[in-house]
Amino acid sequence: MGLTHAFLYKEHPEVELVGICDQNVERAEKFADEFSIPRVFPDHRTMLDGLDFDAVSIVTPDFAHGAIVVDCANTRKDILVEKPNATTRESLIRISEVVSENNVRIMTDLHNRWSPPFAGAKRFCLLTDNVVFTATSGFFLLSAKRILGPSRC
Repeated sequence: MGLTHAFLYKEHPEVELVGICDQNVERAEKFADEFSIPRVFPDHRTMLDGLDFDAVSIVTPDFAHGAIVVDCANTRKDILVEKPNATTRESLIRISEVVSENNVRIMTDLHNRWSPPFAGAKRFCLLTDNVVFTATSGFFLLSAKRILGPSRC
């Protein structure tokens, strides 16, 4: 997923990639070479302490999002985070608190909302009031039970 972000950022005229962090430093160094990223860090805290930048893209395994988002917000970095923002209710509450306290912007990357299968399923859901859909491994499971209703699609 980080590869997609890097390609898009590299193409944007107002974005400068200034650092990358990964626990696998060798992998991060190869990535940095490929995208001309000048600094590599072994973890996000080292990057937050050692680099001046405006915003961060968090592209880690789901379980790691919460703590990294909180740390970035506490250093007043604007944040783009892959879905989900966190995996526990407590983490989501904490994220909400620190984002508000530090007046930072946060956005969740919901790129699949534009994917044709997801967009088609949403259109279908909006046209009927008795279908709820769930995505799993790229397939949609349709249920004829009224659980969320059309306004929640």
